[in-house]
Amino acid sequence: MQTPALSFPASLVLFAGLAAAPALAAPAKPAKLGLCSACHGVDGTSRTAGTPHIGGQDRVYLERALSDYRSGKRQHVPMTSLANALQPRDIQALAAWYAAQPGFVKGGAR
Repeated sequence: MQTPALSFPASLVLFAGLAAAPALAAPAKPAKLGLCSACHGVDGTSRTAGTPHIGGQDRVYLERALSDYRSGKRQHVPMTSLANALQPRDIQALAAWYAAQPGFVKGGAR
């Protein structure tokens, strides 16, 4: 049994609805972004030697890492101190923000 094709007007309405559907919106800048941006940059590209680039990193990984710094499971004095200033909602917002960034490509091209 063949599925009937959509008529032209019906397919136009379907296409218009898909085109009008909101794209995955980029997350809003987190309120606590300033805590991270001094070392990791607003876009997650570190400007400090020895500090990792976190833009484009997996959101779940970032949430886990921040939570581990906050709980003491992961140790790094500056990160532990900053993570202790974060609530779970801040961690989620920061992880979503940095995960949505384009990520670092050696040589500066993105």
